[in-house]
Amino acid sequence: MTGWKSMAANKSRKSSDTKRVSVFDVAKAANVSVATVSRAFNLPNRVRDDVRIRVIAEAQRLGYTANPSAKALRSRKTHIVGTAIPTLDYAIFAKMINSFQDRFSQNGYMTIVLTTGFDNKNIFERVKMLVDRGAEALLLVGAIEDPALRQFLKDTHIPTITTYSYLPDEIVPSIGFDNYGASFSILSYLADLGHTNFALIAASSSGNDRQTARIAGYKDFIKARNLSGADRILVRPHEIRAGADSVRVILKEYPETTAVVCTSDVAAFGALSECRRLGLRVPEDISITGFDDSDYDAYLDPPLTTIAVPAREMGSVGADMLFAALTTEDTPHAVKLDSQLIVRKSACPPRTHKIIQ
Repeated sequence: MTGWKSMAANKSRKSSDTKRVSVFDVAKAANVSVATVSRAFNLPNRVRDDVRIRVIAEAQRLGYTANPSAKALRSRKTHIVGTAIPTLDYAIFAKMINSFQDRFSQNGYMTIVLTTGFDNKNIFERVKMLVDRGAEALLLVGAIEDPALRQFLKDTHIPTITTYSYLPDEIVPSIGFDNYGASFSILSYLADLGHTNFALIAASSSGNDRQTARIAGYKDFIKARNLSGADRILVRPHEIRAGADSVRVILKEYPETTAVVCTSDVAAFGALSECRRLGLRVPEDISITGFDDSDYDAYLDPPLTTIAVPAREMGSVGADMLFAALTTEDTPHAVKLDSQLIVRKSACPPRTHKIIQ
């Protein structure tokens, strides 16, 4: 009887030891990270063959098996999708999110909206929060410049798209438009009116590929047409007040300027308001253009000439593509949408008189 009890105790200890083997034990034995062990079981195509074989061998030797209930929990359908946008302060992003959310809600999905600011260089932790909260797919804005986020998306293969820029070489498919070309179109319109002296009001291009492309378009156009204004680029915060402050600088330091190009309607609104406060006529004294085609543009005095951004279309196309990826495993692909020059009354041929303040 005593021998039987001893054998049973040994068997119980062995069983207990097997149960205590964890992913950390396997990682230590195989001399790899815990993440590599996880990928060896769940994403084997992401692990070198020799490493995967070593991990599996050590797991078998130790008696470790992946926790099926945990795996089931990870793969459980939550019917949640996540969106990370720069800000909720401006309606241009709300248009896209409303369209995206409407499309998914029709299919029983809930959308989580998170803001990251305009600098995409350090957004991994906030985007990962969406996945940790159960997001099955992601919509982002702009180029993915955070190395940690790029690696995360490579490793997890969660369906993801990025918007607002057409980026055919991006790590995930882009649903966007040509920001560089849009700058060319509005500058071409102003040049055709006869303008030769320009200034640009832009937001920071740090971690913001949209502003980078719009500024580059401005510089290249001025150079290609041999115009004046390549050195008149004012980079300010993405605020209405910044547009007002910038136009005062332009009028003081570059009085020869006849056309002010803004890389957002927000800046243009501030510039228009300040000109009105100073008693200047737009466009007779100075032409001003924007970028986005916000809802209020047509009701400004004068109505704002701007670039219409396909915000709603980016949201609906993005939603359809991600839904297909979740339900039929269709691979998302890049889509180039059109922007449009909207001509209103804030620009006219350049003045022939001096501005008197």
